[in-house]
Amino acid sequence: MGKCATAIVNEFAARPDVLRRAVAQHKSWIEQQLGVSLSDVVILETDLDLAQIGVELFIQVPVARHQTLSVARRLRPFVLSATTPPEFPPFCGVTKSPRIGNLLAFIKEGVASQRSTLSWEDCPIALRIRRNESEFSVIALRLAYHYGSGNDYETIAHLIISRRENTSDTVLLLEDLDRPDNTPRLHVVGSSTRPVISCKWDDIVLDYKVRSLLKDDFESFFERQAWFLENKLPFRRGYLLHGPPGNGKSTAVRAMMTSKALTAYTMRFFDPDSGDSDLDRLFELAVENRPSMVLLEDLDRAFPKTGETKSKISLQQLLNNLDGVNSGEGIVVVATANEPEILDRAILRRPGRFDRVVCFPNPSAELRQQYLQKLNPGLPPRHLKLSVEQSDGLSFAQLREVHVIAGQRAFERKGEIGEGDLLLAIHALRQSNLTASRNGTAAGFLAHEEVSA
Repeated sequence: MGKCATAIVNEFAARPDVLRRAVAQHKSWIEQQLGVSLSDVVILETDLDLAQIGVELFIQVPVARHQTLSVARRLRPFVLSATTPPEFPPFCGVTKSPRIGNLLAFIKEGVASQRSTLSWEDCPIALRIRRNESEFSVIALRLAYHYGSGNDYETIAHLIISRRENTSDTVLLLEDLDRPDNTPRLHVVGSSTRPVISCKWDDIVLDYKVRSLLKDDFESFFERQAWFLENKLPFRRGYLLHGPPGNGKSTAVRAMMTSKALTAYTMRFFDPDSGDSDLDRLFELAVENRPSMVLLEDLDRAFPKTGETKSKISLQQLLNNLDGVNSGEGIVVVATANEPEILDRAILRRPGRFDRVVCFPNPSAELRQQYLQKLNPGLPPRHLKLSVEQSDGLSFAQLREVHVIAGQRAFERKGEIGEGDLLLAIHALRQSNLTASRNGTAAGFLAHEEVSA
């Protein structure tokens, strides 16, 4: 990572001091590009990553090989020229993105089904902008740093530096670049905003109770705004999604975000440097950008009724934000929990904090049939009967793992997935889980992953 991007600072340093220190390392170059001293500039912090346009402007790679964020696409027509510091070479990240048509094709193609993409990680860029008959220059700077010596999390800041007299033009440019594009996004307080892979309700296998309590209620909520206002009721909604891991809670949240193109604002409850002020900022951002979602994940781990938690966020501050004016109009609060029974009772005691409490249990036989049929559309329903019976008690995540194991077996014999493959996969998964249980561990996807149900 570039020399200015990694700032390991004293844990008592203020965030603005950290960012100013990083900017000051480029003082001479910034003054040269903007034509004024550093004391005559304005530093704007934004959610928009304008620096990503550097991949297109400075690195000769095909368009398909770099991130085509909507912000970069909208910015490109306004850019007359771009410059980077000669002594500061760009630092780029390479990631691999799988292109999956179906699971068996992915297994057969292996690495050939993936492609590498570039992202601009670090290096300031001076952009000469022409917009609405005005010309001005800005510096786009992406900073990644560790805030405090005991913090393992990397914090991302996106800064725009401009001359003071160009502040209005710069703000109008940012507003233009940030106009809604119907893309759901996730914003982590203290980090960056990233697009979320779209998910439609029809893509999910849902129990009819979940569909009624969550999907139908959520969809009708936005249609009833006038009714809420006419009846002087706060136009907000709260949902608590609970149940064992791997049964679609996260996927349902994605469907909610996708259906209304919402940005969800969340935070890392267990970041040692996160405090009550970060929680306040979370709700403030949601209010400033409403309609929006506040996403509170693993609430049972962060606020157990025993009071034993590794989070520095206070329960009282959470309750204040849920109950107070910060909840705001047009805000949807979604919390997730694996074991709601261990959740602090104060969170659930007051009506209105969560209007709907929705359980995501392990799928019934009917839902297992639907899900396995969805994963294996080529198999006649009658060929799934034994697999449905033998998979009793498995989660959606485990059913997907069964499909993966069965696909591997089918590939080894150069055939298609059959019921025998599924039955052997179910047996193998149960044996694996039994071994893990005896060793006092849990399979990784059970503890950390939620899949599309």
